[in-house]
Amino acid sequence: MTDKKIALFGGSFNPIHNHHVKMANTVLEEHVAEEVWIIPSKNHPYNKNLAPAKDRINMIQLAFDNPKVKINRTEIESNETNYTIRTIKKLKKKHPHEFYWVIGADVLYEMENNSWYGLNELLKETEFIIFSRKGYSIKQIPDMRIKAALDIKTHNESSTEIRERIRQGKSLKDMVPFKVEEYIQKKGLYK
Repeated sequence: MTDKKIALFGGSFNPIHNHHVKMANTVLEEHVAEEVWIIPSKNHPYNKNLAPAKDRINMIQLAFDNPKVKINRTEIESNETNYTIRTIKKLKKKHPHEFYWVIGADVLYEMENNSWYGLNELLKETEFIIFSRKGYSIKQIPDMRIKAALDIKTHNESSTEIRERIRQGKSLKDMVPFKVEEYIQKKGLYK
């Protein structure tokens, strides 16, 4: 198998929403990578309650109709605490590809405060694809290699806001893909 350029997009996807979908599609449309691997986390680093992994994976599958967007279960199937650096190392061991890690500009502020496990090692291990995020400028982190900085126009949804709207019985129109909204309603998630 030949080397491919793969964008790794990790997160809890609790639930996946239109901003996530637009980010993954933009990476492909801008030819930054040949594939996007969505990596749902098993647990949230800040111990937030997550919908069951099976439901989150099903919603990710419903959100994309593109064979170049794949779900990678490395973190879901792991029995250890998942950190980005561990995930990248596992994937590099298994696959001969060139990997980039997708983040929003808001994450740069977490990195700046050195709150990411193994940050220095991570910066040596991979390049980053950074997306603009409303209220956050794209800032340079020392030693960070940036493959691409991309700007997209969406409503800037957040999964937290979506879960709150569900609890309040409000519409999710234009926030999540229609099939994802149907799935959430059918399964009674986030009530």
